[in-house]
Amino acid sequence: MQGLVSGLAAGGTFAALGLLLTAMFRLTATVNLAVAATGVAGVYVMAWTTQNGLPYHISAFIGIAAAALVSVICGSIVTRWFADSGPQQRTAVSIAQLIGIIALAYIAFGDHPRVLPNPAPQRVATLAGVVVTLGAAVLIALAVLIGAGTHLLLTRTRLGLRLRAMAERPVTTELLGIGTKAMTVTVWGLAGALSGLVLLLVAPVRSSDILSLSMLIVPACAAALVGGLRRLSGALLGGLGLGLLEGLLSSYAAFQQFRDVVPFAAILLILLWSQRGEVWDAAR
Repeated sequence: MQGLVSGLAAGGTFAALGLLLTAMFRLTATVNLAVAATGVAGVYVMAWTTQNGLPYHISAFIGIAAAALVSVICGSIVTRWFADSGPQQRTAVSIAQLIGIIALAYIAFGDHPRVLPNPAPQRVATLAGVVVTLGAAVLIALAVLIGAGTHLLLTRTRLGLRLRAMAERPVTTELLGIGTKAMTVTVWGLAGALSGLVLLLVAPVRSSDILSLSMLIVPACAAALVGGLRRLSGALLGGLGLGLLEGLLSSYAAFQQFRDVVPFAAILLILLWSQRGEVWDAAR
């Protein structure tokens, strides 16, 4: 129980980032593998401004704005030069953007971890002897809000209908006179701001070096794949499940060294399961 409770914060993080991946795929037909790195850029901008004397709440706002700006730049590159490319090509571009953001962050901020202020260290409950902080509760609530908000946007609004049309039939949408580029870049910017908010909450309680935080995209991908990059509920449950499993493994000394392998193993198993029909047909 202690291990499971301790994994709540990680589960909220994985679920929130997995939902952002799912939402962006449904809205822009791109698996944005740089979404966590844009949030890391915002975290380090926040840390830099805080060290230079600005109050935390102002620095946090600047950090979220910086994450949104980095994401807007990435989105502008994709929509300008790769608008006619398929999802695979745009996803490959996002990998290049991930590497580029990490490299630029190392150049700008150095390669040493930062001691970051925790915006929500307050205790809200104690379960199985483990303190549940306000930050962990906010992360889980934020994941639910991202999922519910995206679902409502896609199914209940005219804007959501246009965004889905833009992702699935971009040429037809353009011919109908619906401006797609501005909406696409807006989605990228909003995803970057939300990623910045998530990383501001989780960075103080995890390893806060640039690479480790950027690689949160791996469990986020596993969470998104649980939902097939389509089902928001699957991404939410997948992220929470991975976090609980990570916390459970961390409570056993013999398995602690393997907990970072769990997201990779989950991705491999999900991909194999998704291709089971073709494999079995070939075997027959």
